[in-house]
Amino acid sequence: MIRHSSLLWNYTYGAVFTALCAFAGLIGLVAYQLEDSMARQQTELLKLSQSRLLETLTADVKLAGKRLELLFEDRLRRVSAIAADPNIVKAIESRNNVAMSELLGPLAELDDIDGIVVLDEEGRVIGASSYEADLVALGAGISNYSFIEDISRSLYESIPGEVITFSSVLPETESQVFVPEKNVNAVSQVIFVPVFDEFGYVVGGLLAQRWLREEEPMLAGLTDINSFGLAIVYDGKIISRASFDGPLSAIEVSPETPNITLNGSHVIKCGMPITPVTICALLPIEQLTETQNELTKIGVEEETKLLKRLFLFGLLALVAFAGVAFLLSRQITRPLTTITRVLSGIAAGDFENRVVGTERLDEVGDIARSVVSLQRSVKERDALRVRVHEKNTILKSQEAKLREQNVLFDAALNNMSHGLCMFDAKGKLIVSNQRYNELFELDQDAVKPGMTAAEIAAVLKVDVVETDVPVGVEMKFPLMRSKAGPQSTEMVRIESGRIVLTTRQPLCDGGWVAISEDITERQEARDRLAFLARHDMLTQLPNRIEFRDQLEALLKRQKSQGGEFAILCLDLDEFKTVNDSLGHPIGDELLRQVADRLKDLISERELVVRLGGDEFAILSDLPADLYAVDELAQSVIWELSKPFKIADHEIVIGVSIGISVSKGNDVVGDELFKQADLALYQAKEDGRNTHRFFETDMGTAVSERRELITDLRHAIANSELELYFQPQYSLETNAVTGFEALVRWNHPKRGMVPPMEFIPLAEDTGLIVPLGEWVLNEACRRAASWPEHLRIAVNLSPRQLRGHGFGPVLIGALARSELRADRLELEVTESVLLIESDDILDALHQAKALGVKVSMDDFGTGYSSLSYLRRFPFDKIKIDQSFVRSMAYSDESVSIVKAVIDLAKNLDMTTTAEGVETELLLEMLKDIGCTDAQGYFLGHPMPVSQMDDLLFECQGPITAAAQ
Repeated sequence: MIRHSSLLWNYTYGAVFTALCAFAGLIGLVAYQLEDSMARQQTELLKLSQSRLLETLTADVKLAGKRLELLFEDRLRRVSAIAADPNIVKAIESRNNVAMSELLGPLAELDDIDGIVVLDEEGRVIGASSYEADLVALGAGISNYSFIEDISRSLYESIPGEVITFSSVLPETESQVFVPEKNVNAVSQVIFVPVFDEFGYVVGGLLAQRWLREEEPMLAGLTDINSFGLAIVYDGKIISRASFDGPLSAIEVSPETPNITLNGSHVIKCGMPITPVTICALLPIEQLTETQNELTKIGVEEETKLLKRLFLFGLLALVAFAGVAFLLSRQITRPLTTITRVLSGIAAGDFENRVVGTERLDEVGDIARSVVSLQRSVKERDALRVRVHEKNTILKSQEAKLREQNVLFDAALNNMSHGLCMFDAKGKLIVSNQRYNELFELDQDAVKPGMTAAEIAAVLKVDVVETDVPVGVEMKFPLMRSKAGPQSTEMVRIESGRIVLTTRQPLCDGGWVAISEDITERQEARDRLAFLARHDMLTQLPNRIEFRDQLEALLKRQKSQGGEFAILCLDLDEFKTVNDSLGHPIGDELLRQVADRLKDLISERELVVRLGGDEFAILSDLPADLYAVDELAQSVIWELSKPFKIADHEIVIGVSIGISVSKGNDVVGDELFKQADLALYQAKEDGRNTHRFFETDMGTAVSERRELITDLRHAIANSELELYFQPQYSLETNAVTGFEALVRWNHPKRGMVPPMEFIPLAEDTGLIVPLGEWVLNEACRRAASWPEHLRIAVNLSPRQLRGHGFGPVLIGALARSELRADRLELEVTESVLLIESDDILDALHQAKALGVKVSMDDFGTGYSSLSYLRRFPFDKIKIDQSFVRSMAYSDESVSIVKAVIDLAKNLDMTTTAEGVETELLLEMLKDIGCTDAQGYFLGHPMPVSQMDDLLFECQGPITAAAQ
């Protein structure tokens, strides 16, 4: 008997219903896809037709705009031709407004110009093309024109060959009706052309106006050719049209929009090729819609045919599917009845019933085998329930004993001075103590048993300071390691700044113990020692050790990766002077302030170090750009040249910088540093407070300098130098009053070495002291044999006056030569008094006490200040030769020299003018009251062997022969 409610029929009905739904869905989907495809095709056709139409209308708008532009340009040329008419020029020159109207009226009508106004060269209205024009009203309103500045510029700047004209399309609100005219519209073209006379001068100008017509002939001709309508719109009004009679409401598209507008009758595209009007092109809308309708009709017919064929095919497939579904359902449901009986037996506790169908390989066989597994599982579960109950009894007894032991373990663990964490082989926390939370400043429940090492590490907010983890072991905080490894230690810094040392000890079962302790004080002491080993105590800058390590690191990187870097060697100028005169505490503070300024200047890619004394260095890892290094050096010089305020002193120093740049993989660190040092020597040689890059010939120059220093030391020790003497004359008596001693060096190989070459060497090396002592003794010895009234002048260096050694040297020179003290004159420069040293002032006062004369040399240069004359009573002021020589052509120099002479007279001092090289200078110095003079006109420096004649005639008048 067949039951229609059985599984067989349910499967059959379900399969047929599913197929029917699928078929209906397929039909619907196909219909939907066809409709959607048709809609997309219509949309694409619309877009395509609109796009093509947009291109056509846009081209029409541009064409209309171009035709208007050509029309405007042609009208400008016509007005320019009128302005060039000689009759027009004559009428403007004669200011004959009647002649202007007679000439301009016909020309304007001929050239389709509505009105022309004539302006003179000042922009005033003097005539018009119409007799009816109100010239007074036009003249009163012209200043309000928006284009009045363009008219003025055309009148004032136009020249023949470079004529400045004005042509613009303007609304009625920005101009006015020049001449009464019936063609007045909303917009007009305004043109201005200057008028030149026969000599090329601007005598006036023509201001023309042509209103845009409501039916512009040019537009009508264009629409006749292209079969479209045109409309020109301004301020929402159609002011000109061609082949379009529609209302204003038909045009609602902004000129900026890229699309076209569809309304009931036309397709419209607008644009603004000419400001301020909008040009719109129009076509009947029927041209757009006819093709779209034809294509849509063909698509609908094809869609209907396809749906009919699809419906017939689906009906046949549904019948065949129903028969196959019935047969398959019958095959599936037959063995399930037997399996149902077996399951009922399992529920009743019968596990021995045989299950059939286990040999089948289909889903029914899977169900049969699953029932067999269920029989066995239920049987085993009943037996397991009994055994679990017995085990639970034993475990409860053991739990009570472990709880007692844990109480004792917790007491010992929480009273440790170290933090402790124990992990199992899987990296999970077994136990930890409260001290661990305290060390890492964690909440009481932040670390709990069962947490993984990674979870604990996420809670800890630390930075790794140091680790000794062996190679191959994961390099992170010890608690993060999930596998057993060798014993290791690691230092970390927590948020409060405290340092914690953690020791990791592996356990035999694969877990580990981490023991932590606070070592902040111990680490700070160690860090301080390490810092001092590589830093300068005074300035806190890195020292030579750190400098060499960083230099070697950059060299290694350069060999492997390429790139360049630079070394800047710095040496403070005048630091020794500050240190000697103001004391070491001031010098130390100066070094600290220099270090602070250097640290503020450098970037993160640079290192500044103190090499020792007043020497610093900068290691610059800048890009390979000499400009960047040069800019850094200039910044350092600029910053260190600013005054330093220390205690009550304002100190000004300079800095010399030598620079070397690494440019190859074979560079040696010591050689690179030596190159920077050589460049530093060159910077000092070139005047100090500057910088120099290393050049290959610097090594030779430094070698020569060192050789010259050695030769100079030998020459001083063996008295190989020679004194020359330059005479000084009294301008009142015309007699020789004395000589200035000048040292000369005739080198056995180099010949005569200029003083400007070896004197600075002597200053830098300290040889100036024995050299100056020799000059003083030799000059006194020579002068002792001269007539009693002749004086000898000797220059002194600041180095000679420092300390307490100059007094005995001076007394010894006078005693050995038996020269009267009042015949000796010591010359010092203003730089000596800049040092502000008591030793120097004491030495000068001691010389004055002996009767020696003291004069200020080179007065007027450098740091000239009247306070120096107040601080020390000089006997003479020597006026610098730069002022004396410029007196011949500079009134300012004459005034300065006269002021110095007057000042000296008021202070009871004499004056000596240096650099007198012409008779004119000599006479000028006499006229302004100078006391003495010396120079090449009076006498060149000469050796002792050439002085006999001059000494014999030393009291004669000044003549050219005296040279």
